[in-house]
Amino acid sequence: MVLLSYGLQHRSGEGQRATLGGFCLRMIRPVPYVNLPGIYYAIDRHARARHSEFAHFVIAPSSPAPQSSFSAFLSALFPAPTAFTWLCEDRWQILGLAQARPRPGGEAWDLSYLAALTNPGGHAPTTSLDEVLMELAQYALNVAIMRGVHRFFARVQDDLPEMELFGKLSFQRYARELTYWLSSPQDGLNTLAARPVPVAAGEHDEDLCPLPGSALAGQQQMTTRHSDEIVPEIPLRRWHRHDVWGLLRLYDASTPRRVQIAESLSSNELLHTRAGGARTWHLPPFEPSTFACVYDRGVRLGGWIRLRLGRGSQPHQLWLMAHPDEPDTPLALVRFGLRVLAKEGPRPVVCQVREYDGTVIDALRAAGFEHGGTHALLVRHLTMRALRKREVLAVEPRVVIGVEGLGNSPSRLSEGEKTHYAARDL
Repeated sequence: MVLLSYGLQHRSGEGQRATLGGFCLRMIRPVPYVNLPGIYYAIDRHARARHSEFAHFVIAPSSPAPQSSFSAFLSALFPAPTAFTWLCEDRWQILGLAQARPRPGGEAWDLSYLAALTNPGGHAPTTSLDEVLMELAQYALNVAIMRGVHRFFARVQDDLPEMELFGKLSFQRYARELTYWLSSPQDGLNTLAARPVPVAAGEHDEDLCPLPGSALAGQQQMTTRHSDEIVPEIPLRRWHRHDVWGLLRLYDASTPRRVQIAESLSSNELLHTRAGGARTWHLPPFEPSTFACVYDRGVRLGGWIRLRLGRGSQPHQLWLMAHPDEPDTPLALVRFGLRVLAKEGPRPVVCQVREYDGTVIDALRAAGFEHGGTHALLVRHLTMRALRKREVLAVEPRVVIGVEGLGNSPSRLSEGEKTHYAARDL
């Protein structure tokens, strides 16, 4: 492919060398030690707890609550095995690091870590942090193109000045993700106590969802008719693997078309990013209990909810989707989730929702959730559809997805001559 002729500059496995004024200043090379970014992130959080700074992390896995340095360090020792890690060095001093993780199917990658050390080796940095971050992000894009990746995703805090960096690399913002906090599930239930319940309790006994038992026991039990039963306001049942198609249709109905085109999620990617959810502690024996339920309407799914019980310093986590034709479903799902989490004792609850999920946001606010942060969801499309007997650029610097991006400035990989695609008659 012509697009691969512009980009990487290898020298017998040394990695990519960046030059400034004709002099070699730093080198980017891949490393097999995929644990390294997580360890550096744990060290940085430990340093910040003591009012200092070890590194500037532009991108890192979302952590709803601060972990202790010990638990964060243990989590870093067990990362996903299919991760690509790169270091930026200057005379064997680490200046920054980046890591990307493929999604199921290998057609999309997520930039999971991007950081520059603020004080490498105890000396003043020889290059600016922006230069290090730019080189690392661009190198990750080059590797993704060489491996045939179609889409490259990033999740960045919306107010960071480094957003301009991603605009220069032709990333586009297709949505915002809002984080909502609640101090305790019982506080949310008290706030919702004055609101009317649309469906009488006990009306759908045969459709009750199996609820988790004690988080420590790791067992599940069916709700029974006694004082501590939890009866949902809408008929819910346990999530099954055969609900993947219905969940994909629910995603299509509740997601704007421009976002669908930008994400281009397959069913496996949807399970990984939204429904299945990645592991949080990377320690399978100690992974928090998780379960999900669906609101089955027969021909389609009216709603979906997923709960993860918190452990240690981690809060409870809540995810949900609702069909736009079911305006009362989000509030019923939130109430049901809070009732389940309230049985596990007082602990904060966090929910991440997209900005276009208006009914879900209204339900969270009605339960007392407060907005805690905003992240921009970015995508860079590395391939494009080619028309027969047409001349197009080797790599188009922008992707038309129906929304305004962060910028259309061509990157280094966007330069090149025009290339004929599919010119041969079949």
